[in-house]
Amino acid sequence: MRIEAVNTRLARLPIQGVPWGDTFHHVTHIEYCITEVKTDNGLSGVGFSHTSGVGGSTIKHLIDVELGPHLVGSIVAPRPVWHKGWNFLRDLGGGGFTTMALAGVDIALWDIVAKDARKSLIEYLGQSRGRIQAYASGINLNKPLPELLDQVRNWKRKGYTAFKIKVGRPDIEEDIERLTEVRKIIGGLPLMVDANQGWDIGQAVRRANAYQPLAPYFIEEPMLADDIDGHGRLRQLVHTPIALGENVYTIQQWNQYLSRGAVDFVQADICRVGGITPYLDIAALARAYGVPLAPHFVMELSAQLLCCLPHGHMLEDVEGGSFTDLLCLVEPTPVKDGYFTPRSGKPGHGIEFNEDYLKQCGV
Repeated sequence: MRIEAVNTRLARLPIQGVPWGDTFHHVTHIEYCITEVKTDNGLSGVGFSHTSGVGGSTIKHLIDVELGPHLVGSIVAPRPVWHKGWNFLRDLGGGGFTTMALAGVDIALWDIVAKDARKSLIEYLGQSRGRIQAYASGINLNKPLPELLDQVRNWKRKGYTAFKIKVGRPDIEEDIERLTEVRKIIGGLPLMVDANQGWDIGQAVRRANAYQPLAPYFIEEPMLADDIDGHGRLRQLVHTPIALGENVYTIQQWNQYLSRGAVDFVQADICRVGGITPYLDIAALARAYGVPLAPHFVMELSAQLLCCLPHGHMLEDVEGGSFTDLLCLVEPTPVKDGYFTPRSGKPGHGIEFNEDYLKQCGV
């Protein structure tokens, strides 16, 4: 079985309701570059890669003009194809657009090999649990306090038992007030905070120490994700566990973070690291260091992998960001009572897009 064709399409899916806002971003759409790989025996698989509204056309062009033609004729085997593609693109950089383009092809290939085996992806990989806990997450730094509290109350009513909010208001006292009021609503349940790379090390130390009385479960991306040494220093200066990974793209970077003891929760994004193949490698590395997995975004696929990995810890459900919330699935799969249960039975990963809606949102 060989790759016969690689085709892409780009959709800009509008976020329903209030746009997202954090320290740096104002996001109204999520872009998905959706990749279809066809084989010479009639099977096809679907993969994808996402952006927060910027760069999708670059990923599409890279697959259409460079990566796809290079891989046509290759035997359908995800791992060797991934390395063939990465070696071809690596002069553009080890991660970033390189890995985000590879993700679309790689996810499609895993979809194909599971279909060829007549198994769901989760059965093909080896399921170890039937469901995974999800935490409610919001891009909500832009929300006034009353709206933030309404959002948290709504999450709690839906059955979530862990929560994450954005921090980084100009005045540290505003952050403390917001966290204090959220803590009153959720009681002793886990409360995570996300700074979106907003601080230098001095600010990170001051903020983390100020939040400590409110017992944050972890603090996410306190500083620039490229600053591995800085996070190593920070980890020695604060008590709150550190989570990061949505902007860490390669296994080499992950090895540096883990070997420095600079990260307590691995939040690698399946699409940004290059697909399922490198994600499984990063997961194995994290397991060797005894660090749990709490991946960023792509909930419907991330959940399937977490249910196959012994140190899968928790799933992020970003309000407005799942395929279900973006209204693009034939069969929505929402979180229920704080847990995500992957669908089983269908061969492959089972993520089927609503073609009519994709056409409406096509670029």
